[in-house]
Amino acid sequence: MNFLRLEFAPGIALAFMLLIFLVLWMEGRFFKMVKTYWFYKRSWASFISSFLFLCGMGLLLFSLLDIRGPEEKIKTEAPTERTIILIDTSASMLAEDVKPSRLQKAVLIAKHYARKAAGHQIAVVVFAEIQKKIVPFTNDLDLIDARLETLKNLKNNYGSSALSVAIQESIQYFKETGNEGRGNLLVLTDGEETSEGVKLNIPEDINLALVGIGTEQGGRIPLDDGRGLRYGYKKSSGKDVVTKLNETFFQKTASDVPSGKYWIANSYTLPSDEIVEFFRGEMQKGQNQQDMTIRPVLMEWFVLPAIGLLILSYVFKAAGVFTLGLLLCLSPVAWSQEEEEKKIEYSPETIQQLEQLQKGRLSQLEKIKLADDLQKAGAYDESLQLYQENLPIDKIDKVIPPEAYLNYGTSLLKKDKTAEGLQIYNQLAHSGLDGEGADKIRETMKKNTMSHFRKKEEEKKKKEQEKKDKEKNKDQNKDQKNEEDKGQDSKNSNQQGENKGQGEPGKNQQQKPSKDGKQDDKKDESGKDKKDKGDEGDKEKDKKGGDKGDEKKSDAGDEGEQKKNLPPRKLPAKLKQLMSDDRQLQMKVIENGTKELNQRKNRNSKDW
Repeated sequence: MNFLRLEFAPGIALAFMLLIFLVLWMEGRFFKMVKTYWFYKRSWASFISSFLFLCGMGLLLFSLLDIRGPEEKIKTEAPTERTIILIDTSASMLAEDVKPSRLQKAVLIAKHYARKAAGHQIAVVVFAEIQKKIVPFTNDLDLIDARLETLKNLKNNYGSSALSVAIQESIQYFKETGNEGRGNLLVLTDGEETSEGVKLNIPEDINLALVGIGTEQGGRIPLDDGRGLRYGYKKSSGKDVVTKLNETFFQKTASDVPSGKYWIANSYTLPSDEIVEFFRGEMQKGQNQQDMTIRPVLMEWFVLPAIGLLILSYVFKAAGVFTLGLLLCLSPVAWSQEEEEKKIEYSPETIQQLEQLQKGRLSQLEKIKLADDLQKAGAYDESLQLYQENLPIDKIDKVIPPEAYLNYGTSLLKKDKTAEGLQIYNQLAHSGLDGEGADKIRETMKKNTMSHFRKKEEEKKKKEQEKKDKEKNKDQNKDQKNEEDKGQDSKNSNQQGENKGQGEPGKNQQQKPSKDGKQDDKKDESGKDKKDKGDEGDKEKDKKGGDKGDEKKSDAGDEGEQKKNLPPRKLPAKLKQLMSDDRQLQMKVIENGTKELNQRKNRNSKDW
């Protein structure tokens, strides 16, 4: 055991001695002044606090010498895993049946997998009609994140999907970049192949993980311009194109490959951990072991005791404060019970169904049943998401129980989406309900609608009443302030009159009341005029003061809004420019390759 940074020892020792001198000198002056002016002696707790502080700081300083233990030989596993992430960027991946879109969901899964598979050599390849390698094999997570971020804004509106060709070419890429052709292939796609495919020939050394992104209901393909504005949906033969998840492709491919497996990802599914475990189990034979010599760092021998000493130093220094706090905690007056926030509690059956949903093992009707259970438990956001993904909304499907549509409309009303909720109720009411539960469903829809609007009306009345009370309190405070100002003005005028009378006795005698009371009338009239003038002056002051106050409030509000709206900390200009140039270049390369192929293709072929 020795120190690797002994050359710093003289400087650290000198710094420690200087620290001791400064602490003792400053504390000596301070406690001398306390004894002179407040007649208090230094307590024993203060001495102990200073001693512990100096010991703790000394240990922290000497920990900088980098203490190391004896050499040790250990065996470590050197990862040899290589993974190609193959991402579908065809037009069908722009569908939004999986939130926020299939392509953005694929990017999220790719980023999450890259973080979980730390140490792997990872390459990223995108494909539509053709494939493009945007990241070669690397373990640089920052580079992978930056290139994957490029795909979020990609709008490949006319790109068809050559899925099987892309998989076959990626297998060839393993052979070209390594002595062994082994590796992992992670494919993120919706499984819909619209270009001419080839027969897959996947060797045993390739571990294939397929992730299907989409829903059985499918979705339309949105068309956005360069500014992100939507101008319509993709059409074929005058009708909107609806792209659906092709689960048959995943089932067949996974069964044909010796080491293959597939997952289905929806808005809530993130199968990255399961994929990493699958690859790890398949790649045990590809890991080799090697010996390494290390010298363990023993800095904690100094740092941990130093932290403990500093904490004790503070405790002794603030002993009085801690004693008072302990008394307050033990006193029953100090205890106050706060109401716990209401938490949504799920039944064990619901929790089990949620786990099955994350693994992609629920059918459409089971997902709708789960949405009903979540809606009853009060989880309206989660239930709405499941309803939107699995319920055909344009037309009532009679295969699905009508209670599901009833619960969907109720959830929309609970989330204040009045128009959408009433539309679902209207479709359900005119769908030809019959049977024993039809009347009960209609009655429930009627009650829910009346309850929703009654609640809206009560909230509106409550807001109006609060506004009236606020204005009333404001007027009362203003009137009270005016009365106080009037009383102060009258008091000042009376005092001035008394001072005048005492200083000029001759005039005071002349102003004595006469028999007919004329002099009193004049005095009253003059006093009234002065009072009226004073009231007008007060009103003008109040008006000016109010205006100034409003201006101050508005200025303060503007400053607050400006603070809230401050932009986040900006990246360095050069780094930001390089990232922007890289994104633009990658998007142009991907989109231009698709456009060139589309110009050569037959117009009757599919381009999604």
